[in-house]
Amino acid sequence: MIPTFRKLGTAFAIVAALAATGCSEAGNPVSAEPALPAFNAGSSTNVNELARFRTKPQVTVAWAKKWIGPEGGRLEFFGFAIEVPRGAVTRSTQFTIRLPVDPNGSQHVVAEFGPHNQQFRVPVAIELPLRNTTLEGTATEGTIVWWNNGWVDMGAGLSKDGLRLRTLTSHFSVYGTATENRNGTLIVGGG
Repeated sequence: MIPTFRKLGTAFAIVAALAATGCSEAGNPVSAEPALPAFNAGSSTNVNELARFRTKPQVTVAWAKKWIGPEGGRLEFFGFAIEVPRGAVTRSTQFTIRLPVDPNGSQHVVAEFGPHNQQFRVPVAIELPLRNTTLEGTATEGTIVWWNNGWVDMGAGLSKDGLRLRTLTSHFSVYGTATENRNGTLIVGGG
């Protein structure tokens, strides 16, 4: 069963508005996004449901950006990554990874990937840290979840180096990691 979460009032509205301002390519209007967890606006029960880093990263710069064109490319930031295959976009596109910097959010394995409001022609791979997290070495397999007014299981496999969880997606949102037990029930928190 996938958990549901309550909305976060004024702080939530401010974060949603801030997220929307950076979600589109230059010159394109921004359409409404699903409600995002307020991981950069202080305490949030939403991110508390995700796996945690065993040693909290010292994030001082919250953004990584890279222009990637039709030839494809890769963006990495604090163990999070976007791998854009050839043909996923038709023109040079700015890809971003945004991490929480507040004390509550930054201890969790969560990031906002961009650009929003764009469907990719070929699925794009995203990777989230597994090493040094509460999922590393657990008996159950970790999974990647995305925020759609609740955490939705995307499934995941290991990256080639075994240090990250990896999945394919045709759109971007906020993604995190959680634990999935063998009968398919999502168990958030990573132990």
